[in-house]
Amino acid sequence: MNMVELPDDGLDLELRGIPSLDGIDGWVRQVAYGVDEQRVADLVLIAAELVGNAHRHAEGPWRMRVWPVRERQVVRVEVEDRSPSLLPVLGRADSPSLGNGLLLVNRLSVHWGFDRHDDRKVVWAEVPTT
Repeated sequence: MNMVELPDDGLDLELRGIPSLDGIDGWVRQVAYGVDEQRVADLVLIAAELVGNAHRHAEGPWRMRVWPVRERQVVRVEVEDRSPSLLPVLGRADSPSLGNGLLLVNRLSVHWGFDRHDDRKVVWAEVPTT
């Protein structure tokens, strides 16, 4: 795994495998210092879901970025993969077999979505810092 510092105390991680929840928790806490504990817990769950979805459904290499967007008072989590044609599907709460990770992301974040590029896609979510 390679790590590159982002401006404003963020981080950019190249993920070669599925990181442990402890690893994700530590990375998120490094960026979200000073953020309410419940919001940090939400960020950790969101990051874990996005990373897990990328590994289950998309081709690598994968990247995870986490950084505060101070002007909007949010922390943003992004997970990038190399499968631009496999777009995220929200799922249905009444059908657990379809997965409900993005339902959780939808519930815990103030905004989420994806950006599609020619050679990759980025699924992202934002959690307020206040």
